[in-house]
Amino acid sequence: MNHHIAPDGQEFFALIATYLTKADQAQVRDAFLLAREAHGQERRKSGELFFTHPLTIAYYLAEYSLDAPTLIAALLHDVVEDTRVSIAEIEAQFGQEVARLVEGLTKFEAATSDPVPKLTSEDLRNATLRKLFGFMTNDLRVGIIKIFDRLHNMRTIFATSPASQRRKAEETLNVYAPLANRLGIWNVKNELEAISLSILDGRAYEAIHQQLQQQAHQQQPTCSAISRELAAHLTKAGIQIADIKPQPENVYTVYRASAGNGHRAYKLDDTPRLVVLLKNIDSCYQALGRTHQLWRPVPHTFDDYIAAPRDNLYQSLHTTVNYRQGQRLRIRFRTITMNTLSEIGVLAKWLTVGNPLWSPEIDMPEIDRHVGLLLNNIIENINLESHDPGVGVQGVVDDVFGSQIAVFTPRGDIKQLPVGATALDFAYTIHTEVGAQCRAAIVNGQPYPLNKPLQDGDQIQIVKRGNAPQRVWLDENLGYLTMSTAVSQARRWFRRLPPEVAIKEGKQLLNSELRMLGLTHLAHDVIADLFGFHHSDDLYHALGRAELLPTVLATQVLVDRWNQGPLRQVGVPVRSEDGDRFVITNAADRAVRLCLTCHPRPGDAIVGFARSSTALTVHKENCHNLPPDPFGDRTLKLGWGGEDARQVRLINVHIDVFDRSGLLFEITDLIRSENINMPEVHAQSKGGEATISLAMEVASGRQLVRVLHRIHALTNVYSVRCLNMP
Repeated sequence: MNHHIAPDGQEFFALIATYLTKADQAQVRDAFLLAREAHGQERRKSGELFFTHPLTIAYYLAEYSLDAPTLIAALLHDVVEDTRVSIAEIEAQFGQEVARLVEGLTKFEAATSDPVPKLTSEDLRNATLRKLFGFMTNDLRVGIIKIFDRLHNMRTIFATSPASQRRKAEETLNVYAPLANRLGIWNVKNELEAISLSILDGRAYEAIHQQLQQQAHQQQPTCSAISRELAAHLTKAGIQIADIKPQPENVYTVYRASAGNGHRAYKLDDTPRLVVLLKNIDSCYQALGRTHQLWRPVPHTFDDYIAAPRDNLYQSLHTTVNYRQGQRLRIRFRTITMNTLSEIGVLAKWLTVGNPLWSPEIDMPEIDRHVGLLLNNIIENINLESHDPGVGVQGVVDDVFGSQIAVFTPRGDIKQLPVGATALDFAYTIHTEVGAQCRAAIVNGQPYPLNKPLQDGDQIQIVKRGNAPQRVWLDENLGYLTMSTAVSQARRWFRRLPPEVAIKEGKQLLNSELRMLGLTHLAHDVIADLFGFHHSDDLYHALGRAELLPTVLATQVLVDRWNQGPLRQVGVPVRSEDGDRFVITNAADRAVRLCLTCHPRPGDAIVGFARSSTALTVHKENCHNLPPDPFGDRTLKLGWGGEDARQVRLINVHIDVFDRSGLLFEITDLIRSENINMPEVHAQSKGGEATISLAMEVASGRQLVRVLHRIHALTNVYSVRCLNMP
């Protein structure tokens, strides 16, 4: 793609002449002349004529054979905002279809004749995006034009101010790159991410970019030799190969993986990656089998994205093999059409039938189904809160544009959910009432906590026993609801409660929360005063309407009481060789240092090796420098603390449950996941019921409230309460 197209339009018209009819070409030429005249001598900050911007966008779209109305809208998309040409004039000359496309691309303040109160830049951005998403759900071409509009703006962004660059880069990473990804336009998505990263973290971009170039140069001889060997092997088996080529990692993918692990050293995966392009789908599976005969496959590394395409239409067979002396190789098998589809996604829908890239493998109904699901999800989110566009926009960004998993209903219907979604989120995607009535979930035939993230491929059955949502579902810390649509639906349910019902249920909530904390003696009017309410009924009403969450109340109640009991210090500070400060837990009072070979960092699983009774060295669990310990008496399991060594309180907790296999393990594993030490635990079972008593070293009131509610959320737990709160 060119950054700029000459303003005379000759390149553009030569391109569209290859696939548009004479009549369509004439309409596009009329739009070209109107835009050229309307923008006149207006220039961009980079110095070139402003008209080259819409012309370049139209050229980008023509490279993918987009239709005449789309090209006309691209040429005219800025004239309504920047010139005296109106939507009505555009409709009169080019028709309603083009007018609707152009209207969807204009900014919020330019699209309304109503008096608009003074809005912040954030309000305007959210209103504009909400408007864009709304028009896009009626015509996907609005979103496609906007993606290429942003691509050209990012390619020419360095003429703008640093502040504007950062603002646009952040928005691109949050909105436009994820949108391109969901539409399968992978090549544009990668470029948008790379340019944005170069603006937001230039040093990181340069470091990763140079490493990728160096890696490609170093691996080139190896990849060439492997490609020749693999090609010879497959050809001998009668499998026709179109091409074998390297597949380097993406700059932004490396950056995110490194940042997610808490590292600033951008370490690349040194495993060579190859793509094998084949004639048809059968050849892909045959090539996979023959390759596994040539080189032993690595267990658990095979994925079939041909039979089960990813949510962005991507299809391929993935495998990893040991090809020589334990060295590994990642291989992707796909057809030429799949490779094209992986780069351009839904744009394949507009390819001309006679184009050599066209193939029966491009399943138009599947593309339409995928787009339909995507647009339905966008509609649900942008309509969440009509008075606050920011809620809907954030819902689209978080729940629709983020990474997705595919889960199944009991009947086998597929539901796309954002990564991290829970069974309760799933219930709300079925229907608002199903979510409100949900009290348990069966996942893959087994009881499953409502606040535990689902995995790709899970089959979920919802158990309905209640008739209303629970207020604790709205506490983000507890993880019940992660999707904006589900949160909004639950919150809306509570807002509609009559005052007398809200007061009654709020009082019950308060009593329940105090019982869990072991503080039933506290007067309700004292708690109301703590939150600034004049009467306890006002407190009940706020709880009942979910304006004040019970977990927030419980945390605040504990603030003044937390330091009244005995506290003790846990966690040992330690500094790395480059000066970073960390806290190690479960090391008792021993002096601690970090291994200089494996360089453990937060997020790594760590153990300590006792050099003496008073000193430990911290290693990653798989560190090759970890000394042998045949009796296991010198190796300790360690953990990472917060930024500082902590003071903890010893809290005794009583839990009543209906006994079932594995429940005690789930409780102790949950406590471990909170990095809480548990010095005592006792369990007793009788007649199908059990009581569990345990002691926990808890760092804060907020942590205690979170753990109590997380335990209560486990299947078969019906009562949790503290025994020793003052």
